[in-house]
Amino acid sequence: MNAKKDYLDIAEYAVGRAKAAGTAAAEACVTDTESTQVTVSGREVEQMNAVKEAGIGVRVMRDGKMAFGSTNDLSRGAVRELVEGLAAKAVYHTADEFNVIPGPEDGTAAGGWPTGADAELGVYDPMVAETPVQDKIRTALRMEAAGLDADPKIAGSMIAFYQDGTTYTYLANSNGVRGWFRQSGCGGGLELSAADADERESGSFTKVVGRFAEFDPEEVGRKAAANAVAMLGARPIASCEVPLVVSPEIGTQILSFVAGMLSADAVQKGRSLFAGKVGTEVGAKGFTLVDDGRLEGGLDTAPVDGEGIPRQTTVLIEKGVLKTFLYDCYCARKGKARSTGNRSRSGYGSMGAVGTTNLYIKPGTASEEEVLAGIDRGFYLTVVLGLFAAIDSASGDFSIPSAGFLIEKGQKTIPVRGVSIGGNLFQLLKDVDTVGGNLTWFQSVASPTFRVRSVAIAGK
Repeated sequence: MNAKKDYLDIAEYAVGRAKAAGTAAAEACVTDTESTQVTVSGREVEQMNAVKEAGIGVRVMRDGKMAFGSTNDLSRGAVRELVEGLAAKAVYHTADEFNVIPGPEDGTAAGGWPTGADAELGVYDPMVAETPVQDKIRTALRMEAAGLDADPKIAGSMIAFYQDGTTYTYLANSNGVRGWFRQSGCGGGLELSAADADERESGSFTKVVGRFAEFDPEEVGRKAAANAVAMLGARPIASCEVPLVVSPEIGTQILSFVAGMLSADAVQKGRSLFAGKVGTEVGAKGFTLVDDGRLEGGLDTAPVDGEGIPRQTTVLIEKGVLKTFLYDCYCARKGKARSTGNRSRSGYGSMGAVGTTNLYIKPGTASEEEVLAGIDRGFYLTVVLGLFAAIDSASGDFSIPSAGFLIEKGQKTIPVRGVSIGGNLFQLLKDVDTVGGNLTWFQSVASPTFRVRSVAIAGK
């Protein structure tokens, strides 16, 4: 049995039944997912979940009204019942002139899109799904053991997990969209506690890759241990205003917040600080932000987005100037723009929404040592608490509980905890004066180390 053809046939069957039921247009998305999660503690398995799940989500449009539903029963009878029920219920929804099941006029690829290995830019590794569960359990145990054994000051593990997923996506609509693609990823994370006499600190490290053989559990363990031990002796510093160096991990968290405001949906709903700023300076000359759905080897690379629009490379901020927002077809019609191929789905039960793909700051050429060089006294940021809640979405002002290291004469020195960094998000982006070359990916978001001219530190 050819499962790929079977699932694509089911998607096309759903679309056909919707049209027969009187809808103007319809779309069906089938996802077939295998995932594993292993949690370990104290060198023993604490929990293991292995899930295989497939299902279909269907959108139908009738008289400008959109209805969505889903089921994990892929029999033709169940799919027909779902579709006919949606067609009947659609009339009770609210009409919206911008509702759309996309077609060629919206940018869909005529006749579908190429499938198979030759068309794949993203990552698919059959070993992610085919590796025996016992080997994945051993991987999680090796990761924790590497951390526990890395340093005599490591007192124990707080969180230790391995997880993976493989997804096949099949998409069809009544306007000619037809095709499938596949993606995979795996990784793990570890948080350890370190102790020295009566003092305790924690540190963590997480890594996600596309191929099973690329995941190094010992690397994760060693880095988590190093991060925990490095924080021993952490203490507050006096309040001051100094240069800030942002580590790649915290850089990705800042980017994730910024990306939420670069969604056309957020802009159109009045929830973005970037509204009305296209063509204006919102960052420093050295700050370029890219969303690349076609990045070779990217964890969120695919031939098309969640509604069949080809993925693309979108420069959002170029040399500090805001160029565009991220669009799906609904927001594109509402904003009199073109979709950027950024309709994101989280599975068959999701109708989808605007989302990023592979998001990153364009790296510079400076090493981390060069980023630190010339700072007589500054702060190296490695931990933030509640970043999303700490930034005022109306003004961009922030005060974020933080931890990291004091920088003295170009070197990281004492660990620091119990402080907050304060300022304004726009000013922070405009004050970026050095961007490192060490682009580091955390899942599908990446940042190099970068330096901010000045930030307020609230300490003792």
